[in-house]
Amino acid sequence: MEPMTSPKKGYHPSEAPTDVKTNPTPFNHPLTTSPTKIPDDFAIKHPLQFAWSWWYDNPGGKNWKSTQQSWGDHLKKIYTFHTVEDFWCLWNNIKGANELPSGSNYHVFKDGIEPKWEDSANKCGGKWLIQLKTAQRNSQLNQLWLWAVLACIGNSFEDEEDICGVVVSVRKSNDKICLWTRDATQEEKTMRIGKQLKELLGLQIKLEYQVHVDAIRYNSSFNNKPKFEV
Repeated sequence: MEPMTSPKKGYHPSEAPTDVKTNPTPFNHPLTTSPTKIPDDFAIKHPLQFAWSWWYDNPGGKNWKSTQQSWGDHLKKIYTFHTVEDFWCLWNNIKGANELPSGSNYHVFKDGIEPKWEDSANKCGGKWLIQLKTAQRNSQLNQLWLWAVLACIGNSFEDEEDICGVVVSVRKSNDKICLWTRDATQEEKTMRIGKQLKELLGLQIKLEYQVHVDAIRYNSSFNNKPKFEV
């Protein structure tokens, strides 16, 4: 396997391995000669510009939306990764988004930012919303989720300082991928991020941007009016 390189500015998600679930990583690749010596290429890790934390929640139950506090009780941090190799190790050993039970969410956020509307980094921002039909779950959801994550951790956005994290949500009616940004008042930046997201993921559908202020006010982001569209 060719040694991995750190994602660069403008890194496109399509540059990722096409079969990432079975593509070997430095952590499961067989050692070549001596079992006590790590090959030189695999001993070197390639740092990401930011550390990122992977979170999971699946509150379940009919009252799980009652308060943000009760929702937060179900939010669990799985792992924080700092390097390209650590990301692929996690990706290759975790369930794909298409395998999650209904009601589940994965969140990948810059370390230090919690995936909550009221977090100081999020409360003035919002999210670009990608909606997918349940029929697309097995064929497209996990691939688009991977590309969205790679776009974030690989600093593919011109306004990378405004990127907070990305979420995938599995639901009975439809699935969602949401890119969270820091400041919804910066229209030019927000629109540029939305257009770049659409391009990076090769989407031909309309994307909507919802602000977290509305979500906090109504204790829900369901059917909130979009502020922007691309």
